[in-house]
Amino acid sequence: MIVDTHVHILPDRLRENPGPALADPWFAACHSSPSAILAGPDQLLAAMDQAGVDRAVCFTWPFADPRLCAEGNDWLAGVARRHADRLIGFGCVNPADPGAAAEARRCARLGLRGLGELNADAQGWTLEDDAVLAPLVEACVDTGLPWTLHCSEPVGHEYPGKGTATPERVARLTARHDRLRIIAAHFGGGLPFYAHMPEIRAACRANLWFDTAAQPFLYDAAVYGSLVALVGAERLLLGSDFPLLEVPRYRTAIEATLGPADAAAVLGESASRLLDLA
Repeated sequence: MIVDTHVHILPDRLRENPGPALADPWFAACHSSPSAILAGPDQLLAAMDQAGVDRAVCFTWPFADPRLCAEGNDWLAGVARRHADRLIGFGCVNPADPGAAAEARRCARLGLRGLGELNADAQGWTLEDDAVLAPLVEACVDTGLPWTLHCSEPVGHEYPGKGTATPERVARLTARHDRLRIIAAHFGGGLPFYAHMPEIRAACRANLWFDTAAQPFLYDAAVYGSLVALVGAERLLLGSDFPLLEVPRYRTAIEATLGPADAAAVLGESASRLLDLA
């Protein structure tokens, strides 16, 4: 099974008239290019069929406005129900919103399987503010919803969407909330490279997973072998960041740099176990 754990699709209303979405500063920063693509489920399913992808974990966008998040949750839950054999929905909330915990519980009732891609910089909250985060974390632990958390590397080139959720901050967050399962997007901003440290290695093998989203823009393909050696293939999840990138570019690199068993784990087996996919 090939599972893409990081794709973005948007409701028809926002694709046809993106004005309300473009009012969100982070969305606008990431979609200001004339070549930016806004995808829906039909485009995603066609890309999955072409690339041989069996299942995909879908997000809308980490809007700061809780109303846009809730609208997206309702829409995505319907999409996931219509395509239950292919698409898995992750809801989105703004943790800074006092109603975030209640919305997370509503996401679970709607059949959404997690929250993501949560983004502190985009949504106006901080990874250290436990007074804000604790009710949402409790709701997600109670309902079994993992988070996909936007993470960024603290070095390297600048680009639209690079944030401040860097490895040391993510590590502290996961240590404080060790019952919450977190998929740290974009290789956790490089957090698993620190797994030479015993305490970081233990954290990476406890409640943390890492997706591969944006690898071709950030890291040489040798990153896959390095991280499998450090944290194990069972902690790495294929994530394309569709429609920004598509799966074949990742799959080529993964299969060229890893042995068959490790490649199979990264391409889908690890996600299947984490999300209990049949």
